[in-house]
Amino acid sequence: MIKSFTMRLGLILALSIATLVFLLTIALTSLISHRASDSLEQEIGERLSTTSHQLADKLDFYMWSRYQEVQLLQGLDLGDPDATRRLLDQVQSNIPAFSWMGVTDAEGTVVASTNGILEEASIAERPVYLEAKETPFIGDVHEAVLLAELLPNPTGEPLQFVDISVPLFQDGTFQGVLATHLSWAWGKEVLGHFNRTLHEQVDDTDLFVVSERDNVVLLGPDDLVGKPLPVSFTEGASVKEWEDGQDYLTGMSIGEGYDEYPGLGWRVVVRQPAAVAFAPVEALETRILWIGLFASLVTAVLGWLLASVVTRPLKRITETASLMEQGKANTFPHQSGIEEIESLAFALESLVTSLTESESERVHFELLANRDALTGLSNRVALREQLNQLLTSKEPYVFFYIDLDGFKAVNDTYGHAVGDELLVEVARRLQTLTIDDIYPVRLSGDEFFLMFPRHERSIQDIQEIGTSIIDTLSQPVMLGLISVKVGASIGASIWSPAEPPHVAIEQADNALYRSKANGKKLLSFHESFE
Repeated sequence: MIKSFTMRLGLILALSIATLVFLLTIALTSLISHRASDSLEQEIGERLSTTSHQLADKLDFYMWSRYQEVQLLQGLDLGDPDATRRLLDQVQSNIPAFSWMGVTDAEGTVVASTNGILEEASIAERPVYLEAKETPFIGDVHEAVLLAELLPNPTGEPLQFVDISVPLFQDGTFQGVLATHLSWAWGKEVLGHFNRTLHEQVDDTDLFVVSERDNVVLLGPDDLVGKPLPVSFTEGASVKEWEDGQDYLTGMSIGEGYDEYPGLGWRVVVRQPAAVAFAPVEALETRILWIGLFASLVTAVLGWLLASVVTRPLKRITETASLMEQGKANTFPHQSGIEEIESLAFALESLVTSLTESESERVHFELLANRDALTGLSNRVALREQLNQLLTSKEPYVFFYIDLDGFKAVNDTYGHAVGDELLVEVARRLQTLTIDDIYPVRLSGDEFFLMFPRHERSIQDIQEIGTSIIDTLSQPVMLGLISVKVGASIGASIWSPAEPPHVAIEQADNALYRSKANGKKLLSFHESFE
């Protein structure tokens, strides 16, 4: 038995230490993993946001450069169309991104253009002319209208342009407009360059350039170009579900222009599947978890060894306690090396001695607290505890409230000493009643209380029991050479489990007053039972 207990204590201690360390390790690894993961996720998101911001800057810088070059041509001499045409051809030769450049008169008729395209044609109804009559105009990406059939198009794809036009003034008088169509092919080249650079660093990424005007994808995967972007974003990094049902980590930046170039508000979106983007995070969490599990295993082994060291002296203390219980030992063994266990041994020895001495005192005082000092019957305190236990009973009980008749006369005639002897005899007679599970109590003075299970007794049966008790208590009592006689009156009630016991006691007390009032030496039931 001792060996089994000691082994169980050692196992509990070892498992407790191992569990505590394991939970602590898991908590720490979870905290470290969470913080490291958050940091890594933020870093990945910021990287995508930085990429989108760089591409937006690149696009804006390119547009600013073309915008500056167009503004440099505002000093053209409109009086010599041939010279103007030669200059425009030269600019186009040096900057092929300008698919078409032309100068109009004040009415919007093209007077000189690259390769003579659209000369003598009117563009007075086109935004490139209408919007630039007073201030420079920059138009968003759009498909060619007048130039679709006039410009070379080896790819066969629809031609798209970005318009840049500036007003031409001479001596403060509006002379016309310098209009240019910037081929959108340069945007694809910039995007392609970024894609190649980005794919060298990050896998499975897509770049989008989205128009602010109608949320249409200007550049990006072929299946989405020309369509509205299916997901809305705010600047920065976020994780969103796209129309294909897959979650993507996305970075978005808005082009804000460059220097005096105001920009077209293009939004640059960079996306990467969340599973790919956060794969390093999951790898980090797995690595930290394995490290934590290994650390928990090591600490569990150390905990087992520590438990063995601690339980060895505890085993000796347990064995000694068993010997003390058998009377074969008087003191606990002296434990050296572990101060707390040594103190425990001395404390247990003192405790055993103290408990042995106090147990008998406890029993004695408990008996005094629950017993009437004169008669030895249960007192009011014991009755209260008995009634509390009665609350769990499902069987009705009979309550008798008893008061002696003529007891005061005995006290006045023979003295209190004789009266006390009489009370002791009354208690003895109550204790000898042959009623199953009867519980006699001395309440105070010459008042007594009896309770016993009803056991399907009728009112007549209970009446006979009460009458028998009155007869028993009314028999003369020999106290030395003196013979004294008292009577007894009883009030009876039936307690049912549905009601509080004190209610039935009060009913019995009220019935007792009726017995006294009707001539004494009677048993009266509470009026509800008559």
